[in-house]
Amino acid sequence: MSSRATAAVDRALDKRQRQATADVERILVAAAAVMERTTPADPRVSDIVAEAGTSNKTFYRYFTGKDDLILAVMERGIGIVASYLDHQMSKESEPTAQIARWIRGVLAQVGDPQLANMSRAVTRQLSVTQNSEQADLRVTQPLRDLLYRPVSELGIDEPDRATDTVFTAALGMMRRQLSLDQPAVADDVDYFISFCLKGLGAE
Repeated sequence: MSSRATAAVDRALDKRQRQATADVERILVAAAAVMERTTPADPRVSDIVAEAGTSNKTFYRYFTGKDDLILAVMERGIGIVASYLDHQMSKESEPTAQIARWIRGVLAQVGDPQLANMSRAVTRQLSVTQNSEQADLRVTQPLRDLLYRPVSELGIDEPDRATDTVFTAALGMMRRQLSLDQPAVADDVDYFISFCLKGLGAE
């Protein structure tokens, strides 16, 4: 194939990729909006398609069904949170301070009304998807990986197990506060951080 023909193919593929990216982004944004609006009721694909201004054909071109879409929405949200946590943790050089930043950052999601509403809606929908526990673990893995870094630097035995314990406790506290529709008070957050650091032998 000539260089001009190759360039023509590349341009066509690039255009299709840009269109696909725009389609998926539009559907993800629409799904988030519909879930926030309808929770605790299940969102309907027809409502999401209408919100996105697209078609069922386009929806099923990218997603196998509603569960697949909900996981994609959660992955997108987790990616945003992970980027925020990574930025906050980078401000500290000591592992204990990084762990404290991670915990505060996770719990702070409840204090942001938009993030709280979205987390509540997605968590509710995730709980009714097939294999929800495995899906939850897979989707939230980036958050766990961020926590593992400073925990492993403490030089403690079984850093994987220690990370899982703090990770599970922090997400449990965050989800409890989401169900209560209120952020944890500062004193409770400080106590929780102190408790975790003591359990890690770091305080």
